[in-house]
Amino acid sequence: MNDATETSPPPATTTLPDGRPPAAAATEAAPPAGVSTGDPAAPDIRLVVSDMDGTLLDGEGRVPDGFWPLLDELEAAGVLFAPASGRQYQTLAAVFGERPGLVFIAENGTNVVRDGQTVAIEPLDRAAVAPVVEWVRRTASGAVPLGAGGTTGGPDAGHADVGLVVCGARTAYIERTDDDFVAHVRRYYAALEVVDDVVAASADDPVLKLAVYDFGSAEGRTGPAMRALAAETGIGLDVVVSGEHWVDVMRSGINKGRALAILQDSLGIGPDQTMAFGDYLNDAEMLDVATHSYAMANAHPSIVERARHTAPANTEHGVLTTIRAVLPHLGT
Repeated sequence: MNDATETSPPPATTTLPDGRPPAAAATEAAPPAGVSTGDPAAPDIRLVVSDMDGTLLDGEGRVPDGFWPLLDELEAAGVLFAPASGRQYQTLAAVFGERPGLVFIAENGTNVVRDGQTVAIEPLDRAAVAPVVEWVRRTASGAVPLGAGGTTGGPDAGHADVGLVVCGARTAYIERTDDDFVAHVRRYYAALEVVDDVVAASADDPVLKLAVYDFGSAEGRTGPAMRALAAETGIGLDVVVSGEHWVDVMRSGINKGRALAILQDSLGIGPDQTMAFGDYLNDAEMLDVATHSYAMANAHPSIVERARHTAPANTEHGVLTTIRAVLPHLGT
């Protein structure tokens, strides 16, 4: 998920898979039309992976009309396509349909599905659910005033307008029912239940991640607070800011990059045969395991540094433009 641009915490790793420091990627020259490929000839691409919001989707949050004929051409050429998103699998399937061979990397890599069959699923430890739920309930009620950096005191601390989505494999669960919050949630969770108690309701559903929505700044406030809470639990959790307003809590070591590596191994496709597109912090590890990694022109600064190449902004249909530039044989 990506709602807007924000400042970045340090990247999770200090080198790219080829040994370069991340900043080296930003120095590569870009050819005309805003596409930086660095390849004198078309590579042997077998798999294309793309984030959704801020990457594949246009400025209105829609799949560009030109994507569907491109997808047909990719499939005809034997190239697999995989949307990789913080959105749930059910939401992605509603957008793309169940096309044969299409792979879904959903819930930030915690759920990978191909042809309706689970390739990998990485649920949270159930013990992690209750502490996060309780923190959100207390914070939303004003019992935990938050300030800059996620601190709970100081002159800038105040009421934080937050809500929680417990992301189960079967459906997502929320307790908060006001129209503004529900509208933000439904955009990403087509399978959604409003319940009295998300802990009880999700008891028999593997919880893939916990998504906290902050109507203020996720990175400046809720993200640091969630990291502190995760450390207190001692359970082994990763916290990622996946958009201007979203913070996701997942099992430690689980991310889009791990999911892509599992997918590559299952398909017999290597990093050199993989293209990946992203724009936000939750795309970082995914870009690391694709030799042909692209940050969108509108990407978070750390993602621009992390990727090897650049692509035009999502508002300019940069994913489509770049695929056609790198794979000129499509449709011939």
